[in-house]
Amino acid sequence: CLCPSGYTGVYCELDIDYCVHSPCSEHGVCLDQQSNFTCRCMLGFEGPLCEVEANECISFPCSNGATCEDLISDYRCHCLLGFERTCSQNVNDCWSQPCLNGGSCMDLINDYICHCPLDQGKDCSSSLSQCVSNPCDPEGTIFCEELESTYRCLCHHGYTGTHCKTRLNHCVDGLCQHGSVCENLSGGFKCDCLPLTGQFCEINIDNCA
Repeated sequence: CLCPSGYTGVYCELDIDYCVHSPCSEHGVCLDQQSNFTCRCMLGFEGPLCEVEANECISFPCSNGATCEDLISDYRCHCLLGFERTCSQNVNDCWSQPCLNGGSCMDLINDYICHCPLDQGKDCSSSLSQCVSNPCDPEGTIFCEELESTYRCLCHHGYTGTHCKTRLNHCVDGLCQHGSVCENLSGGFKCDCLPLTGQFCEINIDNCA
């Protein structure tokens, strides 16, 4: 008997198994056919016997000057700073909201710009000087002290109030005795005593002494 392709035996009764010797590599599965075999390759491999690892970087999937690293059935893009994923997408550097104190953020490539209400540094983080506008009264203030988010006026003796504008009145009623006149001073008071004496005009001068 002259057997057709794929059969053997005295009477051509035996179907030839072309996969019996495992012709495909370890990355493929052999499929027996009538007159031959084919190899079904695992993902990431190619070639007649699935012996060749596929190069996923051959299609240049990485953009903007990135380097492509071929992996098994995958690839990795090593992006330049400021890009992500396949290096075609610019990283949003404003995502973390870096601009403080009401500043607005504009994204750049691997950088950002903060538009600040006033000149407060790159992140608008520098505290504005609360004393620049001279809120303290110059006559009653020693100096203006900067605090974390406000200021404090340090007053001269005899002045009080938030801005040291209020002059203390040391001449309370009845302080100076015997109808003497009280004179308010920045550091205290003075009683005009004549013809009496003493701090409060409480002593009658003994003219017979």
